[in-house]
Amino acid sequence: MTPAKQISKLSSSARSFILNGSRLSAASGNSRAHTDDEPFVSRRQQLRNQAAHTGKTQSSIVLNPSVVASILPGETSKKKVDDSARSSQSSSHSVSYASAVIKEEEEASSAPFGDQILRAGVKAVNILSDLANCKLPSFDRESEVSGLLPKAFMVDPTRPITSVKSSNVKAKAYPGSSSKESKTRNPCRSFQGSKEAARGQHCNTRHVVENVCSVLKSFRWGPAAEEALEKLRTEKRIVMSPRQANQVLMQMNDYGKALGFFYWLKRQPDFKHDDYTYTTMLGSLGRAKQFGAINKLLNEMVREGCQPTTVTYNRLIHSYGRANYLKEAMNVFNQMQKSGCEPDRVTYCTLIDIHAKAGFLDIAMDIHQRMNAAGIETDTFTYSLIINCLGKAGRLPAAHKLFCEMVDKGCAPNLVTYNIMIDLHAKARNYQSALKLYRDMQSAGFKPDKVTYSIVMVVLGHCGYLEEAEGVFKKMEEENWVPDEPVYGLLVDLWGKAGNVEKAWRWYQEMLRAGVLPNVPTFNSLLSSFLRVNKVTEASELLQNMLALGLRPSLQTYTLLLSCCTDGRSKLDMGFCGQLMARTGHPAHTFLLKMPSAGPDGQNVRNHAKSFLDLMHSEDRESKRGLVDAVVDFLHKSGLKEEAGSVWEVAAQKNVFPDALREKSRSYWLINLHVMSEGTAVTALARTLAWFRKQMLVSGCGPARIDIVTGWGRRSRVTGSSMVRQAVEELLSIFGSPFYTESGNSGCFVGCGEALNRWLLQSYVERMHLL
Repeated sequence: MTPAKQISKLSSSARSFILNGSRLSAASGNSRAHTDDEPFVSRRQQLRNQAAHTGKTQSSIVLNPSVVASILPGETSKKKVDDSARSSQSSSHSVSYASAVIKEEEEASSAPFGDQILRAGVKAVNILSDLANCKLPSFDRESEVSGLLPKAFMVDPTRPITSVKSSNVKAKAYPGSSSKESKTRNPCRSFQGSKEAARGQHCNTRHVVENVCSVLKSFRWGPAAEEALEKLRTEKRIVMSPRQANQVLMQMNDYGKALGFFYWLKRQPDFKHDDYTYTTMLGSLGRAKQFGAINKLLNEMVREGCQPTTVTYNRLIHSYGRANYLKEAMNVFNQMQKSGCEPDRVTYCTLIDIHAKAGFLDIAMDIHQRMNAAGIETDTFTYSLIINCLGKAGRLPAAHKLFCEMVDKGCAPNLVTYNIMIDLHAKARNYQSALKLYRDMQSAGFKPDKVTYSIVMVVLGHCGYLEEAEGVFKKMEEENWVPDEPVYGLLVDLWGKAGNVEKAWRWYQEMLRAGVLPNVPTFNSLLSSFLRVNKVTEASELLQNMLALGLRPSLQTYTLLLSCCTDGRSKLDMGFCGQLMARTGHPAHTFLLKMPSAGPDGQNVRNHAKSFLDLMHSEDRESKRGLVDAVVDFLHKSGLKEEAGSVWEVAAQKNVFPDALREKSRSYWLINLHVMSEGTAVTALARTLAWFRKQMLVSGCGPARIDIVTGWGRRSRVTGSSMVRQAVEELLSIFGSPFYTESGNSGCFVGCGEALNRWLLQSYVERMHLL
């Protein structure tokens, strides 16, 4: 069946579904219910008797909250899982690098769980984000950085992190944390006495911090909490120093409670905040994206005579960056320099990281050049960051070249660097190169860690050796690595993608038996497995369990359900998926329910889409890309092609698909469709060609050449088969385009010269997306 016939077949049932009551009662998912990677099947399974598979009855998998409660031990079963995953399970292909970084709460990534494991090096490279979020400033800047990072990560332990020319503030220690010895005739006795005094002071600090933290954990912020703190102060004669207050603030995850405590301290007659406590409080507000409160507190900080330090500015840059407010982050960077604070390595690396993640690789590389121009040399940490940025942008040759340059210049790669390179080659399916790097890593004296093992498991899984991947899991345990949430989730994801739902479910149960609570990405992997084999009842019960555990469905959860709706085999399936989508309570559902009918110029739809994407501003780009792909695919296949085109245009303007259109050289353009569903690809191609036509009518100049890359398409079921390619070929053929395929590359359509320009000027090019 041709793509056009498939689309028309879906259109009638989809329209009847969405036009019941509200104009739209469902939304489109990421093009398919399955995850971004192509499915793979265990080679051993392929060799087994086919009859054994067909004769096996599908077990009914029932997921009730009581099951979880019966499996988990006492306190663990009562504990609610926070609706956000660790930062290592983010945004798009990341993994917990527990041995190297400090974990922090972050929004749950909506990428599939197995794909999160694939982000092996990302979070390790993003250690600066953890520093900016959680642990800076410290009491003793130098000692804290040393404690946080392994030596391979250290920038320069001999240099103070903060250097503020305007206020002449130098890195300092809190009173009592270090002191010069007074002159004495008996240096031995003085030394012994100072050690005892320091030990006593440390015990006192610990006692004060534990008491205050205990009170704050017992109360929500309000009069009762203030009364309990006042009781501590008067009855136990606890008087807090800024150092102790900073320790308490660093342990608080609730920004509201932290802010209440911060201002309670400010009202105490014997307490005065310093730059450390202000900076820690600013970081807490930054994690909660409370930018209005940040500006207010920053102004208050200056009025109180506490000048922002380099660490303070780094914290602000990171806070804006992780919320995708890149312009504001650059404004803080410029203000930092105006105030006399010199940007340090963390400053530049944060800016490189946030711009690369947002798809602005050219700006990221420019910032790297500015960093070198400022006299900060590229070290192992910075090399690792940039290598990862290049790899994520699809420039693996450039990433590998930089890796070789790093080695040639005598900058030794560390374990994180090797993990990043192995991960990038694995994602590019260069499995032999990945294994060679793995051997090189061991030859260099590095032992595999949890991240490395996870990447190897992914490589084996993609090669079809799932039982061997399980063997790596056992090897991890033998090496005394305790499997955590990402590792268990990886096996759930691998078996789910292989189509073995029973095995995926078994690993999920094994995870629960081990006392490891699943997070949203794990549920998404299992949900995807159920939806792929049309087990909608089990998917519904899984979603119920997810909500019962206190987890909030992510953008990826909604996308999976939406894609299932797009692929609905019947009106009943579509209606059932629509109910599940409504149950998630995700704003994306409201966006689709309230989608207006396209006006004469489509501006009303574009305004609607812009408002929604502004609301989703802080979501990671991969999640937004998945949802937009799903929405456009759904609208296109439902016959709402004008709306699909308008949504695509807004997404393109907001850089949701940064690689969709690129000028390779002067007048030589590349249209990249290989990460899109067929409905999205056709819409994107049609609107992009219409854009070329508009540019030609204004300037009189046309492109010399356009390459349209389709690849295999998003989540193609058969290697070498691409629904995207078929849909694109049919569209170009219907309109008599001059595009052709070159020998040896059937997935790339080429148009060039005068024939291309004459065709682009035809009036029907403007309306191709309506076919």
